[in-house]
Amino acid sequence: MQTLEGTQLGNYDVIRRIRVGGMGAVYEGRQRTAFGRKVAIKVILGNYARDREMRRRFAREAKTVAQLHHPHILPLIEFGDEQGLLYLVMPYIDGGTLTSYLRHSLPDLNVVANIFLQLLDAVEYAHEEGLIHRDIKSSNVLLEMRRSGTPHAYLADFGLVRTMSNMELEEAGKPIPLDQVPGTPHYMAPEQTRGIITPATDIYALGVLLYQMLIGELPYDDPDDVKVVKMHLHAPVPSPCDCDASIPYELGEVVRTAMAKRPEQRFASVAEMREAFLAALDGPVILPEEEDEFDEPFFAPETPLPERRLSMPLSAAVAEPQESRINLPKAGSPQRRTTSSPPFMPPVIKKTGRARNSKSKRLALLIVATVMVPVLLLALILIPRLTGWSLFPSSVPLIGASPNATISITLKSNTLKDTFLLTASPNVSSPDLGKRVIPDRLVTASANGVRVVPTTGIRTIPAVQASGQLFFDNPTQSSFTEPEGTVFKTSGGLQVRLAQTVNIPPRRGDNDGNAYASAVAVLPGTVGNIPSGVINTTCCNGVVTVTNPAPFHGGVDEQFFHVVAQADLDGVRDRLIQSLQQQALQKIQAQLSSDEVRAASPSYISQVLSNVPVGASANQVQVQVSVTGSAVVYSLKTVHTVAEQLLTREAVQAVGANYHLKGTVNVDPPAVISLAQKATVYLSISAQGLWVYNLNQQQVDAWRASIKGTTPQLAKAFLRTQAGVADVQIQMPFGADHLPTSPDEIQMVLVNA
Repeated sequence: MQTLEGTQLGNYDVIRRIRVGGMGAVYEGRQRTAFGRKVAIKVILGNYARDREMRRRFAREAKTVAQLHHPHILPLIEFGDEQGLLYLVMPYIDGGTLTSYLRHSLPDLNVVANIFLQLLDAVEYAHEEGLIHRDIKSSNVLLEMRRSGTPHAYLADFGLVRTMSNMELEEAGKPIPLDQVPGTPHYMAPEQTRGIITPATDIYALGVLLYQMLIGELPYDDPDDVKVVKMHLHAPVPSPCDCDASIPYELGEVVRTAMAKRPEQRFASVAEMREAFLAALDGPVILPEEEDEFDEPFFAPETPLPERRLSMPLSAAVAEPQESRINLPKAGSPQRRTTSSPPFMPPVIKKTGRARNSKSKRLALLIVATVMVPVLLLALILIPRLTGWSLFPSSVPLIGASPNATISITLKSNTLKDTFLLTASPNVSSPDLGKRVIPDRLVTASANGVRVVPTTGIRTIPAVQASGQLFFDNPTQSSFTEPEGTVFKTSGGLQVRLAQTVNIPPRRGDNDGNAYASAVAVLPGTVGNIPSGVINTTCCNGVVTVTNPAPFHGGVDEQFFHVVAQADLDGVRDRLIQSLQQQALQKIQAQLSSDEVRAASPSYISQVLSNVPVGASANQVQVQVSVTGSAVVYSLKTVHTVAEQLLTREAVQAVGANYHLKGTVNVDPPAVISLAQKATVYLSISAQGLWVYNLNQQQVDAWRASIKGTTPQLAKAFLRTQAGVADVQIQMPFGADHLPTSPDEIQMVLVNA
């Protein structure tokens, strides 16, 4: 294939080849007139460069992209023709394609959602412009990496684009040989093989792309493209959930609906697909509780809940699984980075022993050396422990000690956390929890500035030569000719030049030969306006007299005028623009309520007017600069309220009505994912709260009655089987080995985990 490295195309130096295909290639280039900035140059090469249809398609792509203005559609810088070689120049995107991005590693659901929403917005814009892309695929998605956050996605390659008003494909319904279908087989809708192209064709390709972003592989794949097309026509529609059980079921249904075999069974529009996609990303995370080890023999601690994937719905986290499934990764496939819990280990029952004999001997020696009262006290404590025999009932503490037992019950709790994707739109007046839409509004403000400045433009009127008539008088019998350009001088040294060749006739009879000829002053300006008779000289060997019977006139000196230059207007604008933008920003801020925030920095439009048009003569000009700023704002309080309500609603489904929120829901500052058309903003908001089991006094009293007079071990075993109990600690009365027989002497302290 022809290569262009080291050559020049118009204003661009070709550096290296980035990608090559069957019909052309994409090169990295440098733009000479933009300080060598990087660009991407797309060309068609080989025989295709001379093919009329290919050249028409290439020019159509350039015209289409030039008319599209969207933050997630790769813009056109220039379209050129260098000696019959057509080329497109576009910005250089250093992050590569989505294909290479997915080969490196699978992104988590938040990144998938952010990139896919950008692509949905781009395709929706193209459909609104009456265009069908027809070749949506991962290699046509370019990613610009940011220092932090989600990559910025660009939809590229509109070479197969079709307009909705004038389809240029083959006849609808007429089959096309499967190896000749225009498009990419792995992303092709079934109806495309019959020459039918509608917006549903792009929606099908978006479904394939979403499957690929979730799994890292294509839904239908085979080295033979014809077999791939047949799979799209006849094979069952796969679900990404079959390959990765952590993907929410609702998200799998979005893929299946988008890839429905019949176009009418798919989403009716990109907007409907976006709404279903956002709804499918529902699901908080249930963080596992930290359980203390059970310190009593023969009782194992509760099995901790496994950690969930970040975007798993709460319903999936608590529902009973219908079947057990172990998903093993395929060899060579990229792995999504997840957090795994260590495998469950059976509890180790620790046996404790006491060296009672050695301790007793030491204590006996000490007792002998002390008074008898301590001996009796120690005997009252040790004898029941060692022999099981006691002077007092087992529930009675040592004389003088408090009879109360204190039981600390740690209640079960669940920390719920979720990240919600909200849409802020000026088309709604109140929040909609079901659609996750909140209202926003567009705020505008203007600021004006006027300056009078001297003009810097200069217009020059050149000097004009004076002109007149010379009279020639010939007294001889001979004729003469004076050529054009002959110079004659005045008595003062001023020169005039013949403007034409003059023929001077001879004398005839008594009459001299006479002739008149036009002449101009050699020096331009008013100096050439000489009076009559100033020229009195001869020519033609000194026999012909040359005079000016009339004055020379029309000489004008060089003149200079000040005029209005474009630089005069630009200079005033440059001096005022920053302060006017600041004034507009302050006016915008003044229109915001106390809980409103801007989604992004305002966009500004400036206008420059002058009382004298550019190029007109004037010594000074009055310049007026107007700046209008626009900003999308939304209520921060509304965002927090919606996030709290969404998390609270999900908590009821996840942990049940017996749990209550402890404190308040913590809501992180919202992050703006992207700004769409018509003041629509996509926000990401994270919320977290702690839900604790709600234990009433009636249950506590019933527990006291059930465990009175029992051993601490049995009391712990009983209490740990009760709903809402995470852990139990018992502090016995000094000297007692059984709980008091009176429930009133059993104090229960409830502790939140």
